[in-house]
Amino acid sequence: MPRILLALLLALAVAAPALAQTVIAVDINKAKLLWDAGVGGGVPTEYRVKCGTTTGVYSKTTLVAFPTREVTVKAAIAGEGNWFCVVTAANAIGESGPSNEVAFLAGTPPSVPVNLRLQAQ
Repeated sequence: MPRILLALLLALAVAAPALAQTVIAVDINKAKLLWDAGVGGGVPTEYRVKCGTTTGVYSKTTLVAFPTREVTVKAAIAGEGNWFCVVTAANAIGESGPSNEVAFLAGTPPSVPVNLRLQAQ
């Protein structure tokens, strides 16, 4: 069973208060989901990244061809907000159970302020 990890490549991650799960805030344009291959069993032909806005309910599935074990967050989800994701491995015989679930808040940072000036009082 693959183990999913949330990798933040070139992105700022901020740990949120401890809840039932660790929730981090990620830049939707820079973060990736990464996972390790499972131990034992048959060789997968694909991985299925399943994400949804409610824990345990996955409305979007992204297929990733074996042996690749990563996908951009932007490709795996359907927009900004709170997301929960798992990964399964599949081949012609069947599909594995899900990996551990990761929870994160996906968004984009604000635009750079422009037109800075000094005003005397």
